Amino acid sequence: MEWKKTTQNIVNIVLVIGTWSMVFIPLVLADETSISITFDPDGTVYIDVTPKSRAFGAILIGAWVNTTGSTFTLFNNGTMAMNVQFKSNATTDSTQLTLDTDGNPGADSYSLYTDGLDNDGYITAAYAGDFDMALAESGNKGFDLCLNMGSSLSSNFTVQTTSIYLLGSIS
Repeated sequence: MEWKKTTQNIVNIVLVIGTWSMVFIPLVLADETSISITFDPDGTVYIDVTPKSRAFGAILIGAWVNTTGSTFTLFNNGTMAMNVQFKSNATTDSTQLTLDTDGNPGADSYSLYTDGLDNDGYITAAYAGDFDMALAESGNKGFDLCLNMGSSLSSNFTVQTTSIYLLGSIS
């Protein structure tokens, strides 16, 4: 009888351990798998502008000089609509004149302004805000640039050059 009692104890111990192990060991009642898909998003933004340069000539202190008749043409040669931002150098290439960003250039400074775009404004030294919105794929738009010379000059400067950059992004 002794061995039956020992066997019964062993069986009881196994049952208790088995029951408690079910509490701490989760049962997997689900499984997961996946599908791998591959795709190539199609669509490009390709911005261009013509002409690539403009000589304004001599500009008097405090004067505005404007291009007229949509001198510049902005092109979206891409396959989706784009927004356009502008920026310019903070100074002229010689670093003698400084870009003013609010339309009130003081001594030794100048302002640049767009005309003919959705959101015309003063061009700054950083891309900020969209000047033109949702220019359609293969679309184009004419615009002009306005240059405002500062209120005074500290010397008789030579010819000055600056660059304006255009950034096209998905609309």
